Amino acid sequence: MGAAMASRLVADGLDLMVFDVSEQAVARLVSEGAKAGGSVADVARRCSHVGVCVPNDVDVLDVVTGADGILGAAAEGTSVAIHSTVHPDTVRDLSALADEQGVILFDAGVAGGTEAAERGDLVITVGVPAGGVPEAAMPSLRTCGGAVIEAGTIGTGMALKVGLNVMTYLQQAAASASYQVAMSEGVDCHQLLAAWRHVGMLGRLTEQFFPLLTMSPDAKTEGGFGEMLQHMIALAEKDLEVAAQIGLETGRPMPVVEATRDAMQLVYGITATGPPD
Repeated sequence: MGAAMASRLVADGLDLMVFDVSEQAVARLVSEGAKAGGSVADVARRCSHVGVCVPNDVDVLDVVTGADGILGAAAEGTSVAIHSTVHPDTVRDLSALADEQGVILFDAGVAGGTEAAERGDLVITVGVPAGGVPEAAMPSLRTCGGAVIEAGTIGTGMALKVGLNVMTYLQQAAASASYQVAMSEGVDCHQLLAAWRHVGMLGRLTEQFFPLLTMSPDAKTEGGFGEMLQHMIALAEKDLEVAAQIGLETGRPMPVVEATRDAMQLVYGITATGPPD
């Protein structure tokens, strides 16, 4: 999704510099009009606003506080938006650390998927810094976001994003289970779609996910598609683990979230006990 956001920013005419551990990813964006940064620190040193799109909390910490990270190079007044889905405490801790250096770091979770990012129609959930959302960040947020929601103080944007992801993955789990029940009795999958649609259960997320349910387990593990699915599953498990941690920390465990986290391989039909042939 970070690559799609970068493409949208370039297409909208923003002066964009990018860095990624994948030289191929950087080269593709440079071919679209972006500038290549030599490192994370190089980007932080030369940009007034930095957006961070990396997989998890450990990567965010490394990008922000590592030896070649943002805080070691950013000038006072630089703004940093954490787009990665991480624990709200990770953003709060980094925001406090950044504040000591005069850097404004805040959460700006992104939801909607790659196609929405390409259209500039993401939902962006923002934890607003004490002084408000930095002006330098606004062109990026407005360009990528069809809806920019100010959730509250630092960390609340990320909590909202985690909540959105819980809804997404539980809907996928429900669709997968529903499909398995119907197909086990030989029901035409299009009848299942028609029933969902009539009672209002066929939202855009479910409709986009449904074709995956109809694929054979072998087709889901072939080549690049299989690698993409495993990446998506790993992200789902990570996001649901964050939600489960929040539940435990607040004294309200969420066994349904924990069960879904542990079943994502099955939900995506990779380790399938799926319907009979």
